[in-house]
Amino acid sequence: MSDNKTCNTKKNQIVKLGDILEVLTDYHSNGSYKTLKENVTLLEQPNFAIMIRTTNFEKNDFRKNLIYINQQAYNFLSKSKVLHQDILINKIANAGAVYFMPRLDKPVSLGMNLFLLRIKKNYNKYFIFCILKYNEKRLRLMAKGTTTKTITKDNIKMFQILLPPLETQQKIARTLSVLDQKIENNHKINELLHKILELLYEQYFVRFDFLDENNKPYQTSGGKMKFSKELNRLIPNDFEVKTLGELTQLKVGNKNANHSSNQGKYPFFTCSNNPLKCETYQFEGKHIIISGNGNFYVTHYDGKFDAYQRTYVVNPNNPNHYVLIYLFVKSYTNYLKLQSRGSIIKFITKSDIENIKIVLPNLKIYTKWNNVLKMIENNMQSTQTLTALRDFLLPLLLKQQVKPQ
Repeated sequence: MSDNKTCNTKKNQIVKLGDILEVLTDYHSNGSYKTLKENVTLLEQPNFAIMIRTTNFEKNDFRKNLIYINQQAYNFLSKSKVLHQDILINKIANAGAVYFMPRLDKPVSLGMNLFLLRIKKNYNKYFIFCILKYNEKRLRLMAKGTTTKTITKDNIKMFQILLPPLETQQKIARTLSVLDQKIENNHKINELLHKILELLYEQYFVRFDFLDENNKPYQTSGGKMKFSKELNRLIPNDFEVKTLGELTQLKVGNKNANHSSNQGKYPFFTCSNNPLKCETYQFEGKHIIISGNGNFYVTHYDGKFDAYQRTYVVNPNNPNHYVLIYLFVKSYTNYLKLQSRGSIIKFITKSDIENIKIVLPNLKIYTKWNNVLKMIENNMQSTQTLTALRDFLLPLLLKQQVKPQ
């Protein structure tokens, strides 16, 4: 079937994905393992280009915790340069998961365990991504292997999709992109709000240069300090130090992977950065959730949810302490991540968490800080609602049970 016939027809067509691809490639298309090792060095500090990885999409994080390569490596990897609106698919480890490449401020090169799909110009790229996302379960079923499941280029080329005329593709893409833009805006707002909390934490608990009653930085302008044996440093006079165990109820999740359900309505927090769904809940209210494995992922949630084994669930005795405990736990796990680089991945024990030191300041600041956290959680709830609406609309639009505008 030719491209012109597919695009010009006024009817839906079943097409093979390979027929509408301009490029299908991966990292290893650039050479042997030996030549790749000789020419490509992965860097943690910012450099010429970003090497995009699955984790960037799973965390929706394209600004922090990035891996870079220099210009020589980027040019060597010429067969796997990634462009805005390319489609990426996992080859292994969650094989078949589909991602859409956003616009970044640096050149981008493809990570090791991904396929890159570049759609031909006479198709709507975002629509093709949406229809592949809708058919993600079918893609995953193609993965083969006894220990590590993987999909191949031939699997992708032969994968069939139902393709409407270009005009319909564009209308559906416009409808869905409105929802996706709102979701992206929520992510950006939350990223900014989290940054504000991080800056406040540094100002209050690292430098102790919060503004005093005279609107001057406390420690720099001579605010009274006392020595804390617990922290082995000076802290403001009216601050006190407690352990997390003194301020919270700490529990451990006890569910296994079988507890997750696509039909569930409650978040199921695991060692992954993104919660799954489940049909029942064990916890309710304001909690800080900590992954107990080497990922050290920390989040906060106010509502009903459940937790996986080796996931710690922290419930503040005083709701006012909610935001402080989250920030101190986050700081502690960030420290552990730095300590574990280049060594065996550690596990966090219950006693490790109970012994985290929490500095309690004047109560007046709690309301403002907790309000910021509440705004973040409201945006998260809005994002969940918008995502559910998008996922509900997508099959209706594809089947044309709802007409796109």
